[in-house]
Amino acid sequence: MTPRLLPFVLLFAAFTAQAQPAKPAAWPAPWLGVHLLVGSDAQLNDLVDQAPKLAAMGVNALIVEVDYNFDFRSHPELGRPTAITRPVAAKLAEVCRKNKIRVIPQLNCLGHQSWAANTLPLLTKHPEFDETPGQYPANKGIYCRSWCPLNPDVNPMVFDLMDELIDAFSADAFHIGMDEVFLIGSDFCPRCKGKDKGELFAKALNDYHAHLVGKRKVEMFMWPDRLLDAAITGDSEWEASKNGTFKAIDLIPKDIVMCDWHYGNRKAYPSVPLLLGKGFRVWPAGWDKPDATLALARFAREQMNDRMMGHLATTWGKVKAANLADFEPLKAVAEEYRRP
Repeated sequence: MTPRLLPFVLLFAAFTAQAQPAKPAAWPAPWLGVHLLVGSDAQLNDLVDQAPKLAAMGVNALIVEVDYNFDFRSHPELGRPTAITRPVAAKLAEVCRKNKIRVIPQLNCLGHQSWAANTLPLLTKHPEFDETPGQYPANKGIYCRSWCPLNPDVNPMVFDLMDELIDAFSADAFHIGMDEVFLIGSDFCPRCKGKDKGELFAKALNDYHAHLVGKRKVEMFMWPDRLLDAAITGDSEWEASKNGTFKAIDLIPKDIVMCDWHYGNRKAYPSVPLLLGKGFRVWPAGWDKPDATLALARFAREQMNDRMMGHLATTWGKVKAANLADFEPLKAVAEEYRRP
């Protein structure tokens, strides 16, 4: 090699080293996880009983979506004292740790702040946080309410809730939800009106990342449907964005774990290679149909990428906590991942 070429070779080597994707966190691979809505100590106790059975199947991660169903101390008006308590959360965490199951609490952020006519505690107690203040009485004409990502008083309160759940479950990871956000950049919001929806969505994600990853040193998980351009993936407005939030995909950190959900049986799932190509770790998530679950799991395994994490089974009320190990789609994908 001539001396004149050496600087260019060194520069190329440095660039190549920087361009290498980050390795997955040190955790058993593949990740076989389950997502479950939880709202009471009784449900957590059922999970305690299920933990050995789940571990025997190969399950090594459990996302417990708590939302506001917790006895919050920092903002007691936002929780339910009759819901999940710290001793039972700690009990679940300990049993799961013994069974090598990672517990990941979830609080839906930004969107999903209502369901049908019921507005959830944050916007009930603090209507000034609403992205569409004073609009849509009884939530008619909308899917779910959102909070305003530019209201300076929202994040401090939400971060308090995140911290309590992280501490209660002794968690080293946190799921922020973020799926199906349709109300963002609303003309009814004095702060967000006229703003770019992709930049607003990215701003929210970067705020949560700064707190969770930067301050609390935990991993951050999310549903990525709003980061997907429906025109590219061919997905519906539920599984991908048609309102411009997809621009955020290039404005956020690459260490966020993408729980890429798809519930139909297809030959291909374009979002999986798209997210991998952007540098993210991807945890594909199926639901209630064993054939569709296997189609997604097999497509994911074909990607041959060290950022492909495994499979996440979502339940969405299709199975009770006490019967989780008997959930047919979970059993099917567990068997799939036993195959070489």
